[in-house]
Amino acid sequence: MSLTIDDFVEFVAEDTADDEAVPLGDALAELAVDVEADAVEDVRDGRDRI
Repeated sequence: MSLTIDDFVEFVAEDTADDEAVPLGDALAELAVDVEADAVEDVRDGRDRI
């Protein structure tokens, strides 16, 4: 099986809903989720459950 440019047409087409004035990094930052976790506490909780 080989890939041709026709296989990627739908992925490289411009999206008219995109605001190209917003830098990619800023757009990705808007989608980011801030997760706070205490890994040591999580490991201790896991050990207690075993």
